Amino acid sequence: MSVQRKNDATWRYAIIVIASVLTVLPLIVVGITAFYKPNTPISGIAIPHTLDFGTFRYAWDTGAFADALRASLIVAAAVVAIVTIGAICAGYAFGTMQFRGSKLLFYMILAGVTVPFEAMVVPLYFDFQSLHLTNTYWGLILPESGIYLAFGVFWMRAFFLAVPRALIESARIDGASSFRILTQILIPIGKPVILTLMMLTFLSSWNEYLVPLVMTSSNSLQTVPLALASFQGQQLTDEPSLAAASLIVAGPAIAVYIFTQRTFFRGLLQGSVK
Repeated sequence: MSVQRKNDATWRYAIIVIASVLTVLPLIVVGITAFYKPNTPISGIAIPHTLDFGTFRYAWDTGAFADALRASLIVAAAVVAIVTIGAICAGYAFGTMQFRGSKLLFYMILAGVTVPFEAMVVPLYFDFQSLHLTNTYWGLILPESGIYLAFGVFWMRAFFLAVPRALIESARIDGASSFRILTQILIPIGKPVILTLMMLTFLSSWNEYLVPLVMTSSNSLQTVPLALASFQGQQLTDEPSLAAASLIVAGPAIAVYIFTQRTFFRGLLQGSVK
């Protein structure tokens, strides 16, 4: 390896290390703060003499995060299922089939990515109120599914367009139906792309704040972003409890990313066509 290449590699690794430290450092600081006792005044960064896990218990009980986590899991799981199934079916149609008005219909769906949801949330609230869907799980699931479905269709269409036409045509010559081609050929080779879409949808739904804020006023349907905001308002000066609550809320999202990161990067960088 030449000196120039070694220098380039050194700079690249240095940049990666610096970026990693800057990314992880805030999480480490929050983690350290969470082990102080509740209502302990904190100045700067210091490691506590004893690790107090009672702060997590205090935040869990005071912030009612058990109900919030359950509501968020129900909503996120339903949104992931709806978006994944809808995106696969629509993406398969737009990516492999030709029919009249397909481009116009695709651009209409794609408008969901460009039009800000904030511009539609007020009329949508009154529509859902007239249908008696506010303060229900469907009042959270349906709007979020609509928000993320447009990107899901765009994502899956790009995958199906990248599949070699010869693969699909050979399956059709062998007598395979469109449904069989999708379920037995394309979905198996597209698992990294599909799992990446599922993870992105889950994280987006988990962190969604505006839809639960507008569509529900029931404490039993309060999702984790709302529960954290409410807890922050109650414990504004209690930094250890706020840090513990933040870790409780971020825990499931971090766990999902850790367990799916290899598939996530495969779906982003390599694709799934072999």
